[in-house]
Amino acid sequence: MASQWVDLRDLKFILFEVFKMGEALLGKGQFADHDVDMVNMVLDQAAKFTENDIAPTYPDEVQRKPVEAVYKDGKVYVPEAYHRLYQLYCEGGWMTVSDSPEVGGQGFPAVVAAACAQMFLAGNQAFLMYPGLTHGAARLVEDHFQHPLRDIILEKMYTGVWAGTMCLTEPGAGSDVGALKTTAKKNPDGTYSITGTKCFISAGDHNLTENIIHPVLARIEGDPPGTKGISIFIVPKIRINPDGTLGEPNDVTCGGIESKMGIHGNATCTLNFGENGKCIGYLMGEERQGMPIMFQMMNEERQGVGTMGVALSTAAYLHALSYAKERLQGVNIMQMKDPNAKQCPIIQHPDVRRMLLKMKSITDAIRILALYCYYAMDRRALAEDEAEKDKWQGMVEMYTPIVKAYCTDMGDEVTKLAVQTYGGYGYCREYPVEQMMRDNKINTIYEGTNGIQALDLLGRKLGMKKGLYFMNMLGETQAEVAKAKTNDNLKAEAEIVEKALNACAATAMQFSQLIKTNPFIPLVAACDYLQCLSEAICGWLHIWMANVATEKLAANPIEQDKLFYTGKVESAKFYINRITALVPAKCEILTKDEISCIRIPDEAFAV
Repeated sequence: MASQWVDLRDLKFILFEVFKMGEALLGKGQFADHDVDMVNMVLDQAAKFTENDIAPTYPDEVQRKPVEAVYKDGKVYVPEAYHRLYQLYCEGGWMTVSDSPEVGGQGFPAVVAAACAQMFLAGNQAFLMYPGLTHGAARLVEDHFQHPLRDIILEKMYTGVWAGTMCLTEPGAGSDVGALKTTAKKNPDGTYSITGTKCFISAGDHNLTENIIHPVLARIEGDPPGTKGISIFIVPKIRINPDGTLGEPNDVTCGGIESKMGIHGNATCTLNFGENGKCIGYLMGEERQGMPIMFQMMNEERQGVGTMGVALSTAAYLHALSYAKERLQGVNIMQMKDPNAKQCPIIQHPDVRRMLLKMKSITDAIRILALYCYYAMDRRALAEDEAEKDKWQGMVEMYTPIVKAYCTDMGDEVTKLAVQTYGGYGYCREYPVEQMMRDNKINTIYEGTNGIQALDLLGRKLGMKKGLYFMNMLGETQAEVAKAKTNDNLKAEAEIVEKALNACAATAMQFSQLIKTNPFIPLVAACDYLQCLSEAICGWLHIWMANVATEKLAANPIEQDKLFYTGKVESAKFYINRITALVPAKCEILTKDEISCIRIPDEAFAV
């Protein structure tokens, strides 16, 4: 029976047949000791782990055990099933798939760890946030924490003995990080006394581990206002003795957890630091370097959140596909006049087929989109000169806001279509797609809302290195588009993609002028522009995959592979003709002087 949680075949297609990582990455530089067989083994085991252990913990309303994190008497308790799962995750080495062997990692390319994450997150996003945040916090410790406790903390976190978080948001500040009120007062021994409150802290408190390491943004007394005056501190929940043993509680308390729309198994906490004046923190990096350091983790988490959108899209689509093949309702449209016609599976109905192929084509696109960002990191790691390294760094910069925003926006779209495919049953908790729809919504909000991602793309990324990164991004698309234009079966689609990419480039140029004369036009258009650029880029990625699939079909593969490659070509045609083709028209609208949302008085929104 086909999986309803992971698409292992497509992941391997992207890694080995499209990216050709066996030639481009494996056996080279820091990946010299890794080969295709090893990667296949890791992917196979990740798929089994997802199917056999992670997915069964996803909430099921029919046979439901407690699946919510619970706050009781000042403590947070995770769902019981998470304890075994967390132990298996850590013992399996999944925390450090792509980390250096020097810190106990396995040293695989980042794109391999990302492929595993796509599978794991499809099985249970709420659970995966606990080790995911731990890994991100550990990376900060590894790169920026110079202290006698560094190696102790690092070893404990990478093995999962201790957990980690990311503490930015405050009740009165929200996305305006510069307005934070948490303070740090330097002590004679070089530590700092931390005082303040953080909210919406995912995995902020729990009983999975004996200690939790909190990277906390705070302002040292006397430092300037705004983001430039912010520093970052390591604040353990339990104090750490010089020998690594645990001491007394560090005056870090949980004031409660949020009752949320989704991801109920993850504790979203309000944390109070130093209510009793006894919270000790250790400076990470230099004073007033909090934002640059935290943005390392923020960017890692943004790519991870994009992966969450991909994962839930994958699971929702595969569940909807399975249901559509089994659910009998109505008769085939070609037999409607036959009074003796038998009921058919709903997959035979044209509108259901439209929804299924739209889900497939979007999921195919965002899966490779998210993986490409990690592939660029691996190419950067293997770059032999600074120019090549800078080129791939530019790719990571450009793709990060796109991956975070577009993959999660499309997560909303795909999960919505999955619910629609089930009909009334999709709206009921008897089936999991309604929870996938609820779980994904947060992905468009946290780690910087998708509107913030759009402003980042428009205000920072398009102009980086005087537009060089953007032009390099577009330049990478040319070879596959040109190749497809020589193929009669893909020529029309290649021309559509080319027009879409050119429209995005031209619009960016117009924005660069409008920002000087009427900045509200590009600012209002930012979200729509990010979507247009994403749809153009995904059109290219579909062309790339279709080129590979066409070559494979010409080699007369076995029947199962023939069906897979045919599906890739048809998926590309659907996406490009029904989504990418609309980009030039949408881009034309974006530069028009239509800023009614700015002109309308506040009071006129509702009178």
